[in-house]
Amino acid sequence: MITYEYSEYFPDDDDKIDKEKLMSILSDMIMKYDISLEEALRLLIERGGPVNLFLKEGGMDSLIENFKNQIDEKIKSIQEEFQISHNIDLLKKEVNSDKKEIEKKISDKELVKKMLSAIDKENTDEFRRIKWKLQSEKKFDKKLDEVLLKLNDLSILQNGEKKYKFTGKTKLNPPESIELIQTLDQLSELLKTLSDSLETGDLYNFNLEQLAKYLGPESYNEFLERREKIFEQLKELLKQGGNIQESEEGEISLSPSSIRKIGMRALTEIFSNMKSDSSSGSHKTNEFGDSENITSSTKPLEFGDNLSHLDYTGSIINSHIRGNGNIPSLKDMEVFQARGSSKSATVILMDMSGSMARSSRFYNAKKMTLAMDSLIRNEYKDEKLTLVGFGSTAKIIPITEVPTLQPYQVTIFDPYIKLKFDFSKLSKEQIANRVPEYFTNLQKGLSVARQALSSKQTKNKQIFLITDGAPTAHFKGSVLHINYPPTPADFDEALAEVKRCKEDGIVINTFLLTSEWDYNYFGEKSFINQFAKIAEGRIFYPHPNELNQMIIYDFIQNKKKKFSY
Repeated sequence: MITYEYSEYFPDDDDKIDKEKLMSILSDMIMKYDISLEEALRLLIERGGPVNLFLKEGGMDSLIENFKNQIDEKIKSIQEEFQISHNIDLLKKEVNSDKKEIEKKISDKELVKKMLSAIDKENTDEFRRIKWKLQSEKKFDKKLDEVLLKLNDLSILQNGEKKYKFTGKTKLNPPESIELIQTLDQLSELLKTLSDSLETGDLYNFNLEQLAKYLGPESYNEFLERREKIFEQLKELLKQGGNIQESEEGEISLSPSSIRKIGMRALTEIFSNMKSDSSSGSHKTNEFGDSENITSSTKPLEFGDNLSHLDYTGSIINSHIRGNGNIPSLKDMEVFQARGSSKSATVILMDMSGSMARSSRFYNAKKMTLAMDSLIRNEYKDEKLTLVGFGSTAKIIPITEVPTLQPYQVTIFDPYIKLKFDFSKLSKEQIANRVPEYFTNLQKGLSVARQALSSKQTKNKQIFLITDGAPTAHFKGSVLHINYPPTPADFDEALAEVKRCKEDGIVINTFLLTSEWDYNYFGEKSFINQFAKIAEGRIFYPHPNELNQMIIYDFIQNKKKKFSY
């Protein structure tokens, strides 16, 4: 179940802030749940998002107020027309008569005494328990059922009389009176939800069938039309702000700028959660070199320094201090220092197997990916970031698809699985229809990542592997082997690919969201130890919620080590 809480909207609130909050909520819903932007937008309205902005403009507030007045009038007219108190007296007399009959005909006097007490207290639960104990009195069950029904009816009538305070003169029989009270309950509930919708902006949380039943089909249709108009206004507002885009087919999706904002929010959140001593209080480095990344720190001008980084103000101040006036000499000159840069390429290798849906693992991996993209775009513009997703196979995924990306769904539930698929004999359509996607082919994932990092122009190459399970698939030539539990071949082929990565100068840092990576590895060898030994990288065991800051911190610390002076 998806639950969101939203604060009340006040007319003085800044519109831009509301839109930012709106997009933040929408993007988070899309990231967490396998839904489209349109579904998220409708769900947001359903949960009472900031559609209060549009109630008045869309004429919905006056329509709902009109509905409320009509329902209120209906309730009052019923109260003023009917009276039900005579039915309460009638039922009490009938129950008293039934008590005498029960006392005479049931032989178990101790249980009879308790039953009569339950009737006097109008306690239907106690009456049912005693009735169940009267096993020897089955022939009297029908009479006891009648009494129980009368007690229920009596309770409904007494509560209805107390709640609605009937003042009319028209008398109804007990069944008609009960039906009347049920009608009033439905009208009261509809009145309450209409009032709530004006307060919260929730335009979905009431029974439209009752709206049509009590106010007619015209009211029902008018409400639907205006609600759809509000949805379109909300959509148009987001389109105008560049938050969403609409295809020729009418499908709406997050705009590139919105996706970048998700990354920036995630990045801001990561740095706010980092301890001050873990990254020197900032994500900027303390090392200096010659680059475009200028800092506020200065140093004396030296031969070879970039003159475009000259600190004019500081140089003139130095000249005045030395008594040279406004014309500084070479020894007065200072330049702003620049953070060093080392060109590198990074692949985020993300496990998309079925188990990644657990414990928000995939959600946190997506947030981390967008945060990394944002960090590189803003701070390390010469960097290259690639996302590779892997399940039974692997592929490069555009960063723009990350918000709607979801792990593959489990489709086979057998405890033992051994499958083979020869891709050379299958069409793309057959592969899509026949091959289950949710297994863990680490070999193929590493292979695609290695190919993405194959450029010889970049010396510094790294893979951030995020996974939560042991390899359960591998390719042998064109044949895909899928195994559960995993076999030694699944591990051996993955380790062979790790070796190829090492030979290509690629560092693999692994983030394990599980403690069972050695699961069912045959022999004395440990897969984790073998993996770490070959890769010469590091293996971390983060909680999914800590994945974001751990990978970002590791990336920045690694950049610091590679800065040139």
